[in-house]
Amino acid sequence: MNMTLQDIAAAMGASIDQDHERVISRVSIDSRAVQQGDVFFCIVGQKLDGHEFARQAVDNGACAVVSSAPLDLPVPVLMVRDTTLALGRLARNWRERSKARVIGVSGSAGKTTVKEMLAQVLSAHGTAAKNFRNLNNQIGLPMSMLEMSGTEDFWVLELGISRPGDMDELGYILAPDAAVLINIGACHLEGLGSLEGVAAQKSVLLDHVRGDGFACVSADYPLLAQECAKRPVRLVTFSGCGAAADYTCTGQENTQEGICYTLRARGKDVRLLVPATVHVSENVAAVAAMAMELGVPARTVEAGLAAFSPVAQRFVQNRVGAWLFIDDTYNANPVSMARSIREAERLALGRRLVLVLGEMRELGEDSGRAHRELGELVAGTAATHCFFHGRHGAEVQSGLAGFKGVFQTIGTAEELLQVLGDLRGEGGVMLFKGSRGCRMEQYYSYMERAWA
Repeated sequence: MNMTLQDIAAAMGASIDQDHERVISRVSIDSRAVQQGDVFFCIVGQKLDGHEFARQAVDNGACAVVSSAPLDLPVPVLMVRDTTLALGRLARNWRERSKARVIGVSGSAGKTTVKEMLAQVLSAHGTAAKNFRNLNNQIGLPMSMLEMSGTEDFWVLELGISRPGDMDELGYILAPDAAVLINIGACHLEGLGSLEGVAAQKSVLLDHVRGDGFACVSADYPLLAQECAKRPVRLVTFSGCGAAADYTCTGQENTQEGICYTLRARGKDVRLLVPATVHVSENVAAVAAMAMELGVPARTVEAGLAAFSPVAQRFVQNRVGAWLFIDDTYNANPVSMARSIREAERLALGRRLVLVLGEMRELGEDSGRAHRELGELVAGTAATHCFFHGRHGAEVQSGLAGFKGVFQTIGTAEELLQVLGDLRGEGGVMLFKGSRGCRMEQYYSYMERAWA
C-alpha cells in the first residue's frame, strides 16, 4: 500500500485535521505488531476489542488510529461507523489504484492449494501476489490486499465464507477481473443450510466480476454450474474427471518423474508433467483453465506447477522410517475427506493403510449422515486401521458395515501409539486429517516424534 493519510480518510468516508499528506505504507490490527508509521485499526472481535489497545499501538509507533468510538490520543483519530467495514472499503480503494489483474478463488475444498498453485504459475509469467495461507475473510482479505505494492501483474486471493452475505461483502472488496470456483461440498452447513445454499452463496462471487472479466467454473458439480449460469458473466468450464468442458483432464499417468496429466484445452490436447505432490486433477484443471485464459502458455503452466510446494498441513507427505506420513490436518469437510482418503489409498499401493481421522465440524443437521457416509467410504478402502477422534464416532462406526480392519475411537496420541507401535517396521501410509478444532496436528507431531 502507498497512500496519503488524506487518501485513506477519504476512502473510508472519514476526516482528519492534520498530517494530511503523510504517506502510509502499512496498516495493522495487532497493537503488538505495530511498526513505526502504521495506521492502527481498532477491530472489534468476538473476544477482544481493538479500542482497548489503541494507546499501546500509538506507543509502539502508530501514526494514526481508525476507531468507531472517540479516543483521546496524540495522533489523528479517523472516526468510522464500523472499523471492519472501513478496512474493507480501504482495501477496495487500494485495489482500484492497483494495475494488477485480480483473480478471486473460492470453493469448498482445495481453495488454498489452488490459490498457491495459480500464484506460482502466474509468477512464472509475470509478477504475482497472494494472500498468506488462508487469510480469506472480511479481515484477512483486506489486510492481504493492503500488503501488496500495487505494481504486480496479478493478485490471486482466496475467499472463504460461512454464512449468507459473506460472499457479497468479500466480492465487493475484491472486485475481481476473473474468478474461479473449484467445487462445492457439504461444509459450513450450520450457516449455509444445504448444498444448494453453498452453491447459491459461492456463485455470488460472479456478481462482482468486472464487466469484461470471466469466471472459471467446475462442470463436475451440477448445482454449482446451474447457479453460475444465472450470472451475466462469461463462463469458462473445467473438469477434473474428463467431463465435457472447455478444459478437461482426460488422463492421469504416474511416472518416475511425477504425474503426467493429459488436458483437453479448448479442443487441443496438452500434456503436463508435474511433481507427484500435484495429485488432484480437479486442481490442475482449475489452474490450467484460469492461467491459459489469462494468456499463459501451456509450457509456462507446466513450469509453474513443477515449482509448486505443498502448503503446510495440506496433504504434506513425509517419510518417517518405513512409513509415509501424510499431514492433512488443517481442516476437513466431506469433499476434502473423501479426496484425501482416496489419494492416501492410491499412495499405499497395497501396503498397510492407517487412517487417523477427526470429526468434520460445522455440518449442522447433516453431521450424523456425513459421518455415517465417512464410515461407508472407509469401509470401501483397503485400510487396516481407522482411528477416530471427536464426536460422531458412533455414526462413523455405523457406516463401517463390511469393514475388515480395526476401528477405534481415541482421545490421545498415546492410545494411537499403543495400538500401532508394533507395526513400525512393516511400512505403509498413515493419513492424519480432521476439522480445525480437532487439532489433529497434535496427533501427527506426536506420532512423527515417537515413530522415528
